[in-house]
Amino acid sequence: MFWLCYILLILLGAAIAYQDLKTRLISLWLILAFSAINITQYLLLHSIYQFIENFIFCFCYFLFSFFILILFYFLKNKKFEKIINDKIGWGDLLIFVAIGCCIEPLHLIYFFTFGFIISVLCFFIFFKKDKNIPLAGLLVICYLCYKSTGIFNCFNG
Repeated sequence: MFWLCYILLILLGAAIAYQDLKTRLISLWLILAFSAINITQYLLLHSIYQFIENFIFCFCYFLFSFFILILFYFLKNKKFEKIINDKIGWGDLLIFVAIGCCIEPLHLIYFFTFGFIISVLCFFIFFKKDKNIPLAGLLVICYLCYKSTGIFNCFNG
């Protein structure tokens, strides 16, 4: 069951990355399926209590990040900017939650810091002519790389 979830996660992640990189629009069904498979795979290996702890930490982490983003745009433009749908899409937020709930707190901080840096670097190298960063697609690619580096360690106590 674990490997089936992993294969489905790769297929769904590839579809999300392709849609985001190609059209900047991601199907809600793909995001929901990716989230369900990711959570299922996580719960096969960990307890529901660890998942709830991760969810609470993820929520607090992104709430803090969101307030920092609001503060940044306020100081930059001297007015409150609309962040959701103008700067960050709903697909990006759903992917953040789907990934963040399945990563332990310390790894979550490292993963998203590294993922955001990689996304900005990819933007400057490959997507400079586009105004938007395909953040969800790039984070899914980073997440699949993260998962594949630890996939064989999951069975070692």
